[in-house]
This record gives sequence, C-alpha cells and structure tokens, in this order.
Amino acid sequence: MQLGFRALMDPLRPARAASLESLLDAPAGVELPRVVPLAQQCRELRGKLRGELLAGGFVWLASGDLVTRNADVHHPYRPASDFFYLAGVAEPGWGCLLDLETGAFTLVAPRVPEDLAIWSGPRPSLDDVASQVGADAAIYSEDVKGLLEAKASASNGGGGSSSSGLMVHTLEEMAPALAAAGVDGEGSVRLTTDFLPAALARSRGRKTVAEIACLLEANRVSAAAHEAIWRSCRPGCYEYQLEAAFVSSCMGAGLRQLGYPAIVGSGRNAGVLHYDRNSSVVGRDDLVLVDAGAEFRCYTADITRTFPAAGAFTAQSRAVYDLTLAMQTAALARVQAGADWKADVDAPARRLMLEGLSGMGLVRGDIEAMLTARVDRIFCPHGLGHHLGLDVHDTSDTGAVPATLEAGHVVTVEPGVYFMPLLVQRALANPEQRDFLNAKELEGWMGLGGVRIEDNVALMPAGVKGGGEGAGGVLNLTAAAGAAPKAADAIEAVMAAGAAAGAARQR
Repeated sequence: MQLGFRALMDPLRPARAASLESLLDAPAGVELPRVVPLAQQCRELRGKLRGELLAGGFVWLASGDLVTRNADVHHPYRPASDFFYLAGVAEPGWGCLLDLETGAFTLVAPRVPEDLAIWSGPRPSLDDVASQVGADAAIYSEDVKGLLEAKASASNGGGGSSSSGLMVHTLEEMAPALAAAGVDGEGSVRLTTDFLPAALARSRGRKTVAEIACLLEANRVSAAAHEAIWRSCRPGCYEYQLEAAFVSSCMGAGLRQLGYPAIVGSGRNAGVLHYDRNSSVVGRDDLVLVDAGAEFRCYTADITRTFPAAGAFTAQSRAVYDLTLAMQTAALARVQAGADWKADVDAPARRLMLEGLSGMGLVRGDIEAMLTARVDRIFCPHGLGHHLGLDVHDTSDTGAVPATLEAGHVVTVEPGVYFMPLLVQRALANPEQRDFLNAKELEGWMGLGGVRIEDNVALMPAGVKGGGEGAGGVLNLTAAAGAAPKAADAIEAVMAAGAAAGAARQR
C-alpha cells in the first residue's frame, strides 16, 4: 500500500526559517565562515576579477532572459552565474559594466512596461537595487551606448583605451545583449572575448571566505533536508515523494531553488549516475541514493547520501556502504593544498575499492593489474569529485575537475561503488577484464544498485583556519552543517527516531 502524500510530508515541518539577519551571526563557539552582506561580497569579487584582468577597459556581463516554456509561461528564472558573481542581481534582462581602471560598477536595467506591476507586483527602484549589491550607479539599457562612448572620448587613447577604441570585455553568449543596447563593437567601442573567459575561470576557481560561507549555508539547509528524507522514508513510498520531502525542507528553510535536478534512486536506480525520473516505488530491501543540493545566493550544495529504505542495512548493503565510506575517509584525509587530484586523492581511493571488492570475493587477481585494465571503472565509472560553487560543476582554470588542489578551492569528494548490469556485461565480454571478475558471485549483487557518499570540502584561503575532516586548513562544509551523518549506525538511528515519531503521531 502506498503512503499518502500528506502522511509522508508530516515529519518535514522545518524547525526554523532562515533569515539574512540570523545568517550574519557566526555560530557560537565555532570558527566558521560567516555570511556577509551581499554588497560587501560583490565588491570583493569585483576587485578580485580586476586583479585577474589587467587589459584595461570595461567588463560587460548580462543576467540572461526568461526562457519560454509555452505561450506566456516561462521556466523558473535563474541568472547567469558569471553575471551574478559580479552583480548579485537575480532579475532577467539586466546587465552590468565594471570599469577595470577605476573599479566603478554600473548596473544596467531594462525598461519594463508600467502595467507589468499589475501582473508581477511593483519593482524595486534602481537606487534600491544598486544599494543592495554595492553598485556605484544604475542606468537603463538605452543609456549604455552613451556612457561607453563618453568614456572612449574622454580617454583619448589613454588608460583602458587605445587608438582603435575603448575595449569592452565580454563573453560570446553575452555580446548580443550589449548589441541590443546599441553597442555592436563598431566605432569607438570595441568588443573582445579574448581575455574575460579565462579571467573569470581563474577568479571563480578560488573562492573567497564570503563565497565559502554561502556554500556552508547551502550545505546546512541541504544536509537537514537529506535527514528529512530519512525520517520520512517508508517502504512503499514513491521516489518523487522523497524528492518532495527534500524540496519542502529546503523551501521551509528559505532556499527555494535547487542547484540541479534531484537524483532519488532506489534499488537498481541507485546505480544510474544521473537518474532523475524519480518515479519508482521504493522497495523494502532497497538502498536509496539521494544526490541533491539547494542554492544560497546561487551557490549550490552537492550532497549525496545512501540509506536503507527499511531503516536497517542488510549484511550485503552494509558491506558495500562501509567500503564506500572507507574510500571517502581515505580521500578526505588526502585533500590538502598541493595535492595532485588524480594521483594523491582519486587513485588511492580506487585501489582501496578494488582491495575491498577482492575481500568480498567479487574480483580477483593483482590489484595493480586490475588498475591497468581499468577494472575499477566497472564499479566506479565517474571521477572522485569536481569544483563546486555557483555551478554544480563549477569552473576553474583547469575546468570542472581540479588538477592540483589550491587554497580557495571548493571540491566535492564523492566515491561510489555500483553494480551496473551494462558495465559488468561489457567487462565479461572484454578479454582484458573478464578474468578479474567473479561472475558467479557478482550475480547476487546486481540488484543492489549502488552507493555514493558525497561531501563538499573547502581548502580555506591563506590565513583562515579550517577544521573538520582532512588536513589543517581544510573545512568539510557538509560535516560542519551538523546533519546527515555518514556512519551506517548513525543513519539507522536517525531513521529509527523518525519511524518512532511517525508511529507516535498515528496513535
């Protein structure tokens, strides 16, 4: 019998709603990054980008427009990450100009019909928005061309301009918004996309303390939402009901948007890496893998937890879970500035996985030979982690995956062990891999799906104390969130308490 939606949601009423005022206070007795006013955060990031982009001129970025779903209905809006990084404005159709010489920052707003207030409510004034995000001025889009042409004329070839015109740095996808404002790159104002993409990647790849504080708050709310799922899960519910539990908990705490579609996979679905159909019935013997995170100021958490639907691990699922947790514990201990991501963090975790699977009788042979044959990729086909920030797979000067860890990096650490029929079948047909597999023993594990455990970890900037798991100067944001523990016994305890509370309410 399926649980009713209301019965599932009852345990999820949030204990508190987040407010900016409460976030500005550091937790008593704990040295953790503190959320600062948005204006302060944005000013610091603008200065940081200016230090990365020494070519002079202006930077132009645009927030992006509403995306039509059908007719006059739009998809939920979320600003472009690069724009929000500098501007802090989450409204469609806006732009911004950063003077690289003086640091002056100008918001650019679209003209909207007066009647829009009838449908969408009154809009804040330009001065109010500028004050909230620490902008020096705010103008309408029709004034952009005049502002830039006046700057080009006043510069007379000095500072950020040259005899060929004033340089405006932008991204390829954002140039059309500037053209719509009358600046097409001809005449005295010239556009270039040669320098800004790399400068933004370098700047965004190394977080400030204020950015890490945003990620910590996203982790606080998201970790609590993971626990809400555990307390509410009952065999026979639907995966989408568990997804609803997560969203309800996040929204109740004030975070209304997720950083990516929630992955809620039970049974075999737990072995589908980016499963987001979330439509199956949760079986009594299933493991449930939930990969979900909410955004705070557009910075997203990315947390994965795996738990037993019935509240207690079986001997088989406990063996895989404990192996995955051991992999993560080993990887976390190696996260430190100067570590090579693949050689120092990823590779040892994969070796540990093969040793564990060998001890369980699922693979056989020399571990080094198995690594050479990529047997580890049968059971963990994804990387161990990636950069995290305004995007779930955030940018850096080496792309989404780190090369050498540095102060300011925020990364996920997310080992997994999966039993995917397709990958096992391919391996058994591959002469370079099949002799390493115990096919008969593997048959009994194929219904398990998989286990993944994922935390978000910050390598604190120089001079800032870290804490938690890992080396000094490293802060596990997910552990610091104070919810969603990883030890199997602790998960079972949370679920038992949730079941007991549910039973008490039904008496």
